[in-house]
Amino acid sequence: MARQKLTGLRPQTYEHPSDQQALDALQGTTGLDSLVRACNEYGLERLMRVQYTGSYLRVTGDNFPDIHGKVVEAGEILDLPKIPEIYIQPGEINAMTAGVENPILVLTTSAIDALSPAELDFVIAHELGHIKSGHVLYYQIATFLPVIGEVIGQATFGIGNLLWAPLQLAILKWQQMSELTADRAGLLGGQDVSAAISAMMKLAGLPQRFYGAINTEDFIAQARQFEALDDTWIDWAAKLLSGLGQTHPWTVMRAHELLQWIDGGEYERVRTMRHAEPALGPEGGARFCTQCGGALTGVELFCPRCGAKQRATSVSR
Repeated sequence: MARQKLTGLRPQTYEHPSDQQALDALQGTTGLDSLVRACNEYGLERLMRVQYTGSYLRVTGDNFPDIHGKVVEAGEILDLPKIPEIYIQPGEINAMTAGVENPILVLTTSAIDALSPAELDFVIAHELGHIKSGHVLYYQIATFLPVIGEVIGQATFGIGNLLWAPLQLAILKWQQMSELTADRAGLLGGQDVSAAISAMMKLAGLPQRFYGAINTEDFIAQARQFEALDDTWIDWAAKLLSGLGQTHPWTVMRAHELLQWIDGGEYERVRTMRHAEPALGPEGGARFCTQCGGALTGVELFCPRCGAKQRATSVSR
């Protein structure tokens, strides 16, 4: 069955509330502005782009038409303003995004080999959800935070490390919560609940010998029984996991949160609702970033949410 295009979809329609709360806390953390400036000053986004474009296979409509077509279709369904460049790299089942103004989507060879077409649709849309919600800027910051923190710590005889610790914890917690929003985007893009769950099972470590007889019922039961975590517990877990470098919430927790969204009727409501405002709407009213949908006052040169450059003629919607 053809998937429905969600023309005019804005990320605020489906974002997980814990994602927004964690992002608000992150944006209010001392030192974030300095860190953004440092990332821009050292050209870290360009460094990441050079790494991927210089090391891995680029996907086009000519050499990998199936994969390219999937990304284009997912972008159209989620009403993404710009389709990212696509690259394939070796590795276990995974995918990632990089680049703010010129996004890059990276898929691993194992993701392409091990996931079914519908499961791959979910994973691709998940990553495009990161782009649509403006997550990429802060993900890039998180990637280089240890390096920047070490440089600053050495320059300040260790005092800078104390200043960066709260910011590092805030970024880690936000990264974990942002995955919950991206999972919702993955489902909206793939529009196949069973495929979303089976993809999570494979990400959770399902042995390949069982791929042919995958049974989602037990995993769904496990996810439904998962005990939700309150904010205090999540804060404690973020502090614990920060030392382990874990940026993603547990896969069962992610499935639990996604199933709650489905059970509450919100997934079907967002999928079938009329998104009255198109991606480039009429003049008048509040202004929004055409990259991520974040609210603007109308005077910004760069979006404070995703970092995308704003055109002087950017329209309102």
